[in-house]
Amino acid sequence: MKKKDETRYFVTAVASVPVYKSASKTEMYRMATKPGWGAVEWYSAADDYKNPVARDRSDKTQQLCCDEDTSASLYTKNGGYFGIFPYEEINVKEMPKQAACAAIIYSDSCGYSIWAEDFNQIHIFVTYDVNGLIDSYRVEYGEDAQPCDGETEIRFEDLYQQPEGDWKETYRAEIPGTVEYQHKQEAARIAETAGATWMDADQQEQFRRICNLIDKIKSGRDFYHIINKINNNYELDVINAAREYKKCFNSAQYEQPEEAGHMEELREFYRKYGDVTEMDEVPSAGTLVAVAAGMIERDTAADATPALAYTDDLGVARCGKCGTELLCNETGDMPDMCPECGRRLEYDSFIEPDGPDVDRYRTRADNQQEAGTAAEAASEGREAALGTPETMAGTDATEAAGGQQPPPQAGEINLGKLYAGTRLEATEQDEGKQPGGP
Repeated sequence: MKKKDETRYFVTAVASVPVYKSASKTEMYRMATKPGWGAVEWYSAADDYKNPVARDRSDKTQQLCCDEDTSASLYTKNGGYFGIFPYEEINVKEMPKQAACAAIIYSDSCGYSIWAEDFNQIHIFVTYDVNGLIDSYRVEYGEDAQPCDGETEIRFEDLYQQPEGDWKETYRAEIPGTVEYQHKQEAARIAETAGATWMDADQQEQFRRICNLIDKIKSGRDFYHIINKINNNYELDVINAAREYKKCFNSAQYEQPEEAGHMEELREFYRKYGDVTEMDEVPSAGTLVAVAAGMIERDTAADATPALAYTDDLGVARCGKCGTELLCNETGDMPDMCPECGRRLEYDSFIEPDGPDVDRYRTRADNQQEAGTAAEAASEGREAALGTPETMAGTDATEAAGGQQPPPQAGEINLGKLYAGTRLEATEQDEGKQPGGP
């Protein structure tokens, strides 16, 4: 019978750390020693060892390096050991072959992965806190592995087995001593104090988080930002109950003296950008200041040089200007504007020039082209079907004026022009043929 992978967890007060028991020696060896699979990558002096590169034996400056949050231990059948750790030189010539390995222990920011010919030689040592949860842990291999002072040796089967399908780790809220358990108790206590007996456990947790966010409001500008954040992330009934409980009605409650000026000048901003979440009908001076300052900052940033989005070492998408983490919405679309600095975002680094994503990539040029098509169609009294070759070709405002297509800006792709150039009619005209003719 084929062996299967198993997963258990170190349950600590703040997190559950997975331990994967792998049945595949090949997979574990790849993760530990092969570039691009997990622990190691090749780097070159050509770019000052900043980014991973493909292996090039003619480049004598290339070095095999281990990622910062990763390590691997290879134990050989003859009792040898080879360690792969960050900031240490990896001697590829001394690295044992897969066939020579008796056990492999791999660790990264996600947890541990282990493989061994004899799992009885895998030793897990832990210490416990006052609540009986695991406080510290380590995994060793070999008969000579011994516990240190205060440590207890346990088996892999003694670790916690997560309920099937509970990928949100809701079980942690039922284990005394965990942060989630403390939050659940606190949420129930706050909801009871507020008289919100109609809330279920999830709504009680939302109620607790909203109350904590409201406690952070120290000015009218804080009110504007935090209340909008609350409105975008939580249920309306819970929000209203929390604001009523905290007596958080409008920004006038939090105004600072320096925010009260320029009332008349800011009324125009309020009429233009009236996205104010007050519980009364009349905006306060502090609210208008916050709205005006925020929108001026965003308008200025939007006209500036666009920011090129990138992914950091952990695979998190970030704004190239301010470094803010970029999150997709509920439909999976990434933001067009940075939520922090307001700059227009470009995602060129995520696009393969000849890959399938290029046809779905929408840049500012494409949006402007569609707007120009709609305007022309309206002025000529005819309908326009945006996205078809007939409407996408030759619709740029400058082309309509001068007959020439301007070169796209940096990071932009004129998909309409590209599509028009590949149509049958355009190809035939370039070859001197009549459209549809022989």
